[in-house]
Parts: sequence; structure tokens; C-alpha cells
Amino acid sequence: MREIFKKTEVKRYMPYLNEIYDIWEMVKRSFNDNEKMPESVTELWFGELEIISFENCEIVFSTNSDFKQKIIKENYLSKIDEKFSGFLGFDVKSSIVFNGTPTDAQQITKQFMGKSQQKKAEEKTESEIKIDPQFYNNYNFEYTFDSFIVGNSNKFAHAACLAVAERPARDYNPLFIYGPSGLGKTHLMSAVVNEIKRKKADLKVVYIKGEDFTNQLIESLAKQEMHIFREKYRNCDILLIDDIQFIAGKNSTQEEFFHTFNALYEDHKQIILSSDRPPKDIQTLEERLKTRFEWGLIADIQPPDLELRIAIIKKKAEQISIELSDEVLNFIAENLRSNIRQIEGAVKKLRALSFINGNQITIEVAKGCLSELLGGAEPVNVTVDKIFTAVYKKYGIKKEDVIGQKRNKEIANARHICIYLIRTITEMSYPNIGKIFNRDHTTILASIDKIQKKVYMDPVFNIEMMEVTKEVTGV
Repeated sequence: MREIFKKTEVKRYMPYLNEIYDIWEMVKRSFNDNEKMPESVTELWFGELEIISFENCEIVFSTNSDFKQKIIKENYLSKIDEKFSGFLGFDVKSSIVFNGTPTDAQQITKQFMGKSQQKKAEEKTESEIKIDPQFYNNYNFEYTFDSFIVGNSNKFAHAACLAVAERPARDYNPLFIYGPSGLGKTHLMSAVVNEIKRKKADLKVVYIKGEDFTNQLIESLAKQEMHIFREKYRNCDILLIDDIQFIAGKNSTQEEFFHTFNALYEDHKQIILSSDRPPKDIQTLEERLKTRFEWGLIADIQPPDLELRIAIIKKKAEQISIELSDEVLNFIAENLRSNIRQIEGAVKKLRALSFINGNQITIEVAKGCLSELLGGAEPVNVTVDKIFTAVYKKYGIKKEDVIGQKRNKEIANARHICIYLIRTITEMSYPNIGKIFNRDHTTILASIDKIQKKVYMDPVFNIEMMEVTKEVTGV
């Protein structure tokens, strides 16, 4: 009886190829999280691997580098099998085939090196070459403008990145994007890289994380190879640094980046930076860098509203071929509010559960499966009174004045802010908000639109709204 069950299970729940693609992303992340492999190294070895088939529990990868084929076979393939098997619940074997013109370690390294270093590399044998991940652009080729879902919370940053990709160093230089982790900053920066490589392939693009920039600087100093470091960063056409806040407090890194910034800016080269906060709020960042970061355009990304979260869930479900009822879809959107990466992870987790266990994704299954992501707690209950209290603390306008009929400038402004916050934080319907303020639907919409525009246009006011929101929600 047990044997029959096993056969049925494998036959019925064998995943589709597009699902294997998704699990491959989970496998790569597992190398980062569980094996402590730096993302730059993961991308170096696995970034260009393509899955070309999945049949009879065997995954076939393709690479255009015979050198990478050899290294992956010898060092990583068994671990990849182990991780795939763990995610799928049955044994998987993988192989890797070479698909391209034979190459060697020197040629792989050469594409990322200056001419002075190429000559040295060519003199070494394959066994002597060590590929340095600092020469690898670790953007994500799947992150494009087409795959980025635009909503009210991110449309300004999206438009700015699109403009920069079309006209580098012409409109917004530097471009500084900020917002909490997991909201799409890396997606937009990668989209810029992909767009430029598609339309302006001759431009030299360098994309690096702030922490890796520091690590590479330290390594270059130790090896007395600062000329190589500076050649890479000061002679590119576009420099993108993700999580630039990591250089704060590191005097040597800030000194080096100050001169790198100046060299690129004076040469009319595009600079794009991202951070989890605006420049002025990055503690221990030198004032001269804060000033330069504010020379161009500052664009923020806010947590997605309900409509955008639903759109993201629908898109992800469509990509990985999973059907979610409106009840389940709304449950995810209403409970996972702040992080797009977490929302997408939840949909993937439900899909994995569906094809491994054969469960239909009911609301009960979703609650059980996502309990860890939800932390076992109910969503934060933000009351309207908390918003009135926070606005009073910030602006000194009492609740009775806000909901009353007075129309002087200060009270009207506080009223608009309260309406905006009630809508964005609690996602209460427009008619219900109207009942609180004894105003009609169109008046409520006008208030929200007024504050929304001010948030996009006024960085100082935008920060005020973030502070009040944090006072209300605690996050």
C-alpha cells in the first residue's frame, strides 16, 4: 500500500519546468543564506546557468563556459542536487552541459579586467587563475521594467529610473532611491542595467553593493592594486551602488568614494545610489557626501498599498502557474503589508506546498502555511484614533477640530493628512472615511490626492509622513 502511494505521488505532483525555474532561485538563495556564500560569488558561478530540461527527476543545466562547467561539476553539483531534493521532497539528479565556444579561465577573467591585468592573466595556467567576483556585475537579468509592477507607492522612482535608463547623465544625476528593504529598489536598479545593456550595449556599467565596494577597497589596498580598483570604478559610464548606507562610518571608503563620485560626475557619467533612508538620515555619513547625494533627484519607494499588493500576488501566481481564490489572495494582501519580497515568497511557498503535497490552496491551508511569515500573530490593528493622536502630537491640531468644519490653513492641512493616513494605513473604504469626517466621497478623494502629490513633490513633507506613519504603526 505504501509503495502504491509513493508511485502515485511522483506521477501526480511532478513540477512543471517553470516551477523548477522558481525553485532554482530558492536553491541559489539557500547557498547565500545557509552556506554563507556571498551573493557576488553565487552570481559568478550560477548567474548565467540555464535550465534547459527537466525530465524523469533530472535537471539539465547549460553553460557557455567549459571552465565553469568543470568547476561546478567538481564543487557544487552534488550540493545543488541535495537542495533541489529538499525543496521538492524527492530525489533529483542534475547535470551540466557545455554549450558554446571552448574558453578558459583567462578569457572569463579578461572580460572584467583592464588591459594591464589581461597580459598577466594570459601568462597563467588555468589552475593558477582565481576568478575575482569583484569583476562581476551582480545585477539580476530577470528584473526588468516590464516585470516591475507600478503603483502609487513606487511610480515616481520607476519613472525616474526609466528616464535615466533612456538618457544617462542627462536628467537626474545622481539618482538616489530610498525606502525600506524588499520594496523594489534592487529591481529598479537591475532594470536600469538591463535596459542600458539592451539599448546601449557599448556603455560600461558597474553595479555593486555598498558592502562589497568596501570589501573590494580593503582587498585592493592590501594587494597594492588600487590602480585596478580605480580603473574599474572611475572609468565606467554608469555606476550603480545598492545599499550605499553601508559605507557610512568607514573613513577610508568614504574618502575613496568621494573622489570616485567627483571623477564620474565631472566626466558626466551617471551615478545611481540606493539606501534604506534619505541621505540626511544616514548617520556617520560625511556631510560632503550627503550634499553630493542631494545634487540630483531623490526618489522614495513606500510600502505597497492594497491594490498594488493584490496586483503583485496575481502576477506572481500567474508566473508560477498557481490558482488562488479571491479569499486566499485577499488574505495574503491584507496580512503581508510591507515587503514585496515577502509577499512573493509567500506565493512561492504556497505553490511548493501545492505540488508536493497535492493540497488545494484553501484559506485554512494558506493560514497554516504562512503562519511563520505572519509570526503567529494577527495583523496590527491600527485604529483611527491612533492616527488622530499621532497627527495631534506632530501638528498640534485636536481631533474635534480635524473632524469639524473649521477651514483655516493649519486645520485643513491636518484634516487632509488624517484622511490620507487613514486610507493608506488602514485601507478603509472612501465612504467609511467620509462618514468619520462628515464629508462626501469626492472630498475624501481630493484630500488624498492633494497629500499624495505633496508626498511625491516635497521630500521634507514625505519624511514627515513617514515619521507619523511610524508613530502610528510602530514600523
